[in-house]
Amino acid sequence: MGKQIKRAMTFLGRLRRNQAGNTLAMVAAAVIPLAGLIGGGVDMSRAYMVRARMQQACDAAALAGRRAMTTASMTDDNKAEAKKFFDFNFPQQTFGAANFTPVIQSKPGETTTVQVSAETTIPTTIMRIFGVQTLSLAVNCDSRFDIGNTDVMLVLDTTGSMKDSISNGSGGSIVKLTALQQAVKDFYDTLGPGSDSTGRIRYGFMPYSSTVNVGKLLPASYMQGGASGETWDYQTRRPIYYYETGSDTQTCYRRYGLSSCYANSADANNANTSSTRTGSQCSSYGNNSGNGNPSTSGTAPSNVKTTTYSFDSYDGSTSTSNSNNNRKCVRKEVIVTKSYGTTYTASTNTTFYRWEYNKIPIDVSGFVAGNTVANPAYNSASNGDGLSSSSTWNGCIEERDTDSSITKDSSKTSIPNTAYDLQIDTLPTSKETKWRPHWPDIEFARNSMSATDTGTWLNSTGYINAGYVACPSQARKLASYSSRAAVPTGQSSSFNSYVDNLVAIGGTYHTIGMMWGARFLSPSGIFSAENAAAPNGFNVSRHIVFMTDGDMKAYNSVYGAWGLQALDQRDGPAGASDGDLTAIHKRRMEMMCNAIKSKGITIWVIGFSDEDVMSSELQNCASSANHWSMNYTSASLKTTFQNIAKNIGGLRLSN
Repeated sequence: MGKQIKRAMTFLGRLRRNQAGNTLAMVAAAVIPLAGLIGGGVDMSRAYMVRARMQQACDAAALAGRRAMTTASMTDDNKAEAKKFFDFNFPQQTFGAANFTPVIQSKPGETTTVQVSAETTIPTTIMRIFGVQTLSLAVNCDSRFDIGNTDVMLVLDTTGSMKDSISNGSGGSIVKLTALQQAVKDFYDTLGPGSDSTGRIRYGFMPYSSTVNVGKLLPASYMQGGASGETWDYQTRRPIYYYETGSDTQTCYRRYGLSSCYANSADANNANTSSTRTGSQCSSYGNNSGNGNPSTSGTAPSNVKTTTYSFDSYDGSTSTSNSNNNRKCVRKEVIVTKSYGTTYTASTNTTFYRWEYNKIPIDVSGFVAGNTVANPAYNSASNGDGLSSSSTWNGCIEERDTDSSITKDSSKTSIPNTAYDLQIDTLPTSKETKWRPHWPDIEFARNSMSATDTGTWLNSTGYINAGYVACPSQARKLASYSSRAAVPTGQSSSFNSYVDNLVAIGGTYHTIGMMWGARFLSPSGIFSAENAAAPNGFNVSRHIVFMTDGDMKAYNSVYGAWGLQALDQRDGPAGASDGDLTAIHKRRMEMMCNAIKSKGITIWVIGFSDEDVMSSELQNCASSANHWSMNYTSASLKTTFQNIAKNIGGLRLSN
């Protein structure tokens, strides 16, 4: 027994002293756990790579699906577009993954957000020897518009040419205004309603032609006429009446053949002349037979002279005679001269004389207050010329004072101090800085279009119908719309209803639309209390989306925001041609655009016509070359509005 123990101790000692044998045993013992550790690392690394590719595919699908959306929730086409991007980035059986179908849908309770999820398994390589055959993988992601706070003013050309038709891009045609109305709705569907807590979106509208309809949206104190008795000067007319101021009666005696009339009969009878009359001839002369008795000369309000004639004497006798002898003949003349004055006020003692055509101050306080007021250019007599006897303000405005020295070569980057019409934020505090009511019912052009001509005028009804006088649809201040069918607080109709009721009329004055789009959007101007900050306290991104179907066209004969240019001469010098005025307004547009962009407002410019109307000043008005486009079909217009909405919104992954 002792020998056996000794041999065992000798073996263990040799084993302890032999390091090679030690290592071999340890390696043999560690093979299995090392295999498990390495195999697990390899398989987990593969799983990580596969999941990363799946997540990329998920993100791409969510973004593509949201980008494709043009309605409030996903359509089947949107889902197909999203799946196409998923499959492109992660083809089936990538890395041996089991076949699966990603779930693509509008997120429950937040339908404008796209939600994508996917689950699959991949086979293991080494871990299968330990009984682990597959590894499960799952991904999910959401995509939405991360808009922040966004204010958008849609400045829309609603001039007469918008009633014309244009290609729909599919072989047919559509009225341009109808195409615009649909594109604006698509714009809303793409950008969405927003949320006061996560990102407020407000939409405003500024339809324009040769003026804008904003007056009733302004505080009354901002309008000339907001205070009782305030007047504004219009190129109009007013009736002049005359009345009798007195009369004078004179009596004299005239002998036949003499021009002089004498104070008494005897002097006339003794006057030296050889002219004589027979008895019957003297009787006729005495009554001024054949020449009127009495006779009248002159027309009121000039002096009117009425002369009554009667026989006085024949050869000194006051008795008439049938004598055929030629004798001296004298008649009596009683001359009544009436004098007149004129007045602008009618009364029971006045008679209508004529119209005075001039620049005339008219009390506009009742008109601005919204009352139906008597038309001061109306006369109930036949010379009323068919005008309505009363008038009510439609809300359109004339601009405040400007600097008529601005030319086509004036600086683009500075606005004169007295050009209040081009100043965005200046508050109205005086007659010069207030806006004025546009009153076409009393405005009269003249055939010669001379500022001093008081002659004939153009028929007012035809003048308005021809588009020389136009008042577009009322503008709408910025407001949040929970849907296109909802009526927001403070508004009278929904987004849809407002857009559907836009009317096309008038000429193309881009400046007035751009100017008022900026005023309604500015955080520091007339609506600063509403625009300066959002309820959630975050910054506000501000955008003007400007759409036109035509180039700038200014005319002397238009009565618009700057009055009747040919007579008022506010926005151009006397004698300026239509071409001169157009060039001046293009420069004014450039000045306005630069002022807007300097306030940090983004300008998008959209041309919409079957010919190129994107002039250089419109291109330069846009915030960059990527912010303007020319569209020749309604399909292109729709896409442009949607793309702008996507750019404004900023597509983001939210999960």
